[in-house]
Amino acid sequence: MGTLPIASAIVNIAVFLLAIYAWLSLALGKTQTEENLATNGIGSLRYFTVLSNLFSGIVCAMYFVTCGLLGNEASTWLLALKLVATASVTLTFTTTLAVLTPMYGFKKLYAGANFWMHLILPLLAIIDCCFFVPVSALPFWCTLLGIIPAAIYGAWYLTMLHIHGAEENGIVYDFYGFLRWGSSPLTITIVALVMFATMWINTLLLYWANSMLFTG
Repeated sequence: MGTLPIASAIVNIAVFLLAIYAWLSLALGKTQTEENLATNGIGSLRYFTVLSNLFSGIVCAMYFVTCGLLGNEASTWLLALKLVATASVTLTFTTTLAVLTPMYGFKKLYAGANFWMHLILPLLAIIDCCFFVPVSALPFWCTLLGIIPAAIYGAWYLTMLHIHGAEENGIVYDFYGFLRWGSSPLTITIVALVMFATMWINTLLLYWANSMLFTG
């Protein structure tokens, strides 16, 4: 299948299709709640979990078409997208496991579509990025690109908190509970910097793991 190993082709197709399926199950579902960090309809797109998984799914589709169907080598920009998209879902995976699960409980964070978006899809993307996609061929500075999705999302999230606070008119804006650590500019800055640092560390680990494990 072009320059794409069969295992990688299967993973990329699976991530794309399952990401679409998981999001549609949220968007069209009727039993999601704020407590589950899930919302019906277009409102589901406000979660980094959903956005990062859709981003990963789209990049996987692009990678499959380029390297699988067309048989071309992945360009530098496509490899960079693959690394950044995988780092994004890795942030979803690590934040859910280390921060949100202790706050909300395992059952809420890994039920329904969340099972795919918080666990299975990130793990599949990580496996593909580490073993089958030559992201370590990228210049080291490309690891800094991994911060961009978190920076864009963080800017939007903090803007909403600045305008509306944690909750307004029955709508929860601090759905990730970051204001639990305080609402001062210093605290918010520290939380944001921790998230950016975590994103970069995730990108670095993927980059390093690929250099050790890549089987191409």
